[in-house]
Amino acid sequence: MKSLSLFALLLAVLTGCETAADLPEPPHTPRVSLLYLLNQTPQDSSFNELFRQRQLYVSSSQHVFSTDRLNGRADAAVELRDAAGRVVERYRPVTSNYPQGGYSAAPGYYRPVLGFRPQPGQTYLLRATLPGLETAESTLTLPPLPTIESASYQPRGAPGPGTSYATGRLTVAVADDPSAANYYLAYARLLDAQGQPFEYGWVEVDNDSQANSASIGQFQLSSARSQLSIGTFGIQPFADTNLNGQRLTLATDIRYISGCYSQGPCPRPAFIEVTVSSITADAYNFYLSSRRYYDSDGNPFAEPAPLASNVRAGYGLFGGATDATYRIQLP
Repeated sequence: MKSLSLFALLLAVLTGCETAADLPEPPHTPRVSLLYLLNQTPQDSSFNELFRQRQLYVSSSQHVFSTDRLNGRADAAVELRDAAGRVVERYRPVTSNYPQGGYSAAPGYYRPVLGFRPQPGQTYLLRATLPGLETAESTLTLPPLPTIESASYQPRGAPGPGTSYATGRLTVAVADDPSAANYYLAYARLLDAQGQPFEYGWVEVDNDSQANSASIGQFQLSSARSQLSIGTFGIQPFADTNLNGQRLTLATDIRYISGCYSQGPCPRPAFIEVTVSSITADAYNFYLSSRRYYDSDGNPFAEPAPLASNVRAGYGLFGGATDATYRIQLP
């Protein structure tokens, strides 16, 4: 009888999905929505993919039943203030028709104009205003610099016939600070012999490797290459909740393009550069909620997965990241 009752319940639920119903539209007050990851990295960073992922984006919220395409707003007034209330940075919209210097040219993206370098341990307030909307604010303290103890790469095999991919094992050790809760992201990229970004390829997790059995709560490599918009799919946040004060180890099989597709001699990458970012708790919660949101997409039985927000009188994320890098010479 229990099995029959469960079957009847599921049948009723699935049948009900085909029934049209008029739902009242919940009230909605348009508010400023934004996404920004403040960091101490120079604004002319050559790590364009990671830099664009952290670029300030401003829009305005839509009601829950809206089917309109989300459009960025180029008419926002945005400023950054220090703990004393002084304006240390202002932002202007990116108006070029093409990306320049790592900046996305899509409407809604902004660039800093004063060249301010935020410092770890200092507190900052971001304030954003759009015409006709209430001013939105958010405050953070930039995390301390993470400590990379070591990093290594062990080749697993040379590129096979007809392929330019090389594979191997990337291992990174981070010394965790026992005096505070810490949150991390890790990225990797290729550099040429001159230490410049390798323009022909990128580093990615080898999803074909049987050794990569990623589990929830594991320190994993994030993807910067897929973050050229406001999406956050591919970001793997990690918390030291159960490992506070211990050595944190990221170990994963990776692959990278070891040449180019043109005819004739091709340059080869000379280094893998690992970036470990110490991020704010709000950034960690936002990225975690974003992953839950994407994972539940299209599942009628999934629990609600709202995005975390730390913006007062608005929506979105004002997060912080402090970066440490480690360069590994390729064999």
